[in-house]
Amino acid sequence: MTKKRGFTLVELMLAVLILAIMMSIVYGVVVSTVNAAKRVEEITAASEIGPAILTTIRADLEGAFLPKPEAEYFVATKSSGGGASRDRINFVTSVMAYGPENDVEEPRFHSVNEVGYQLIESKKEQGLAILYRREDLFIDNDPLKGGRLTELYDRVRSFSLRFLEGETWRGDWNSKTQKGLPKAVEVELKIVVMERDQPVEQTLKTTVTFPR
Repeated sequence: MTKKRGFTLVELMLAVLILAIMMSIVYGVVVSTVNAAKRVEEITAASEIGPAILTTIRADLEGAFLPKPEAEYFVATKSSGGGASRDRINFVTSVMAYGPENDVEEPRFHSVNEVGYQLIESKKEQGLAILYRREDLFIDNDPLKGGRLTELYDRVRSFSLRFLEGETWRGDWNSKTQKGLPKAVEVELKIVVMERDQPVEQTLKTTVTFPR
């Protein structure tokens, strides 16, 4: 009768050691893969957030119009904070929006709306601000106020606007005072994004022209 042989303690310890080595190698590969994917995702997000915000602002401005001539339906003011520009703008646009006009009506599409952009200082990081987009469905008695604020990005260094009047650029605009829309609007946005766990400042610019 053949006697069955079991594993010795040394053999068991050796097997456990080999398994531990293999698991550490597999863990290292998984961690490296996850970290690489995270870095790629951060770089992608960092490269896309600025252009996405600028595209939204540009689309709103391209739809800007004056329901009544020589009235305050397009107003921008210069402001500063944290050592940088904190400009503000409010206007009427033809960009489509969806929602209830008040607490009674059912949600529906609105082809004419009030829109605005403003910065509010960040309480977390000094020198940075939060960019908000204001949207008020349709047009009420005060087209420069009211509506809902939506946060677009919370690490904005500056938001600067310039307006072309004739051949001269100016820092503010009032459609009532200037009797119409400007020939063009230049938007400069400076934001801070994280790339490889390091803060990187990006500067983005766009110019929107208006037919005269």
